[in-house]
Amino acid sequence: MRFSPGVSDLFLDFDGVLCDSLEECFRSSWLTLTGAPLDDSQPPEPSFGPDYRARFNACRPFIRSGEDYLVVHEWAARGLVPRNQAEFDQSLQAKGPEALATMKTKLYAVRDQLLARHRSSWLAWNPLYPGVAEALKLQVTNPRVWILSTKKAEFIVQILGHHGVSWPLERTLYTGTQKKLDLIHQRIGTQPSVLIDDQIEHLDFHHPSCACFLALWGYVAPGVAAQAAATLTLPEALEEIRSFPHPRRAG
Repeated sequence: MRFSPGVSDLFLDFDGVLCDSLEECFRSSWLTLTGAPLDDSQPPEPSFGPDYRARFNACRPFIRSGEDYLVVHEWAARGLVPRNQAEFDQSLQAKGPEALATMKTKLYAVRDQLLARHRSSWLAWNPLYPGVAEALKLQVTNPRVWILSTKKAEFIVQILGHHGVSWPLERTLYTGTQKKLDLIHQRIGTQPSVLIDDQIEHLDFHHPSCACFLALWGYVAPGVAAQAAATLTLPEALEEIRSFPHPRRAG
């Protein structure tokens, strides 16, 4: 066991920890940028070469929120990849908060349309990592296990349902504009907890009450793992999720 005894709650990031959503993010953000119609029998297919996709994929570790993917397309279209998180963040800052908020609104509108008109295709673009569905099924009724994501909770619940996991909406938390650790504190106060995330920017390895672990199987940039005080491989994480204790019932 990697977790300390007495941990009250377990919080799991979704994209890059439970779900390999890179294909969905690529397609949905491309459709948002192009404004391609979504009323045909099949969603439009992007026509990019392998170099473009490689550049897009290389930017994935810098993503914090969905609208960032639209900026990633701009980098890929210029034939470039940010050298680090700071350089990518500069391109976000250049857009400004209002433009980014508009981009986010448009992206979620496209996702809503895809779910309504191309549900099976959209859900298929969101595979879970091997073993995740089986581990989550053991914790569906455990009130101490949460999903915490920058992706809207309704999308997450539908993706999990597609994979046979009936995860409750009330334990699927959308961060909105809040920091993940602040939201955890808001939910459970200073009770000892654990957060597993693949974006090191969301983690504080010296947090007084939440133990943070970097998910090594997700979209982690080269060299970032060396900065993490605590890491998990996918087999280690699955074992922790499967074995995370349910609360004892009174009587």
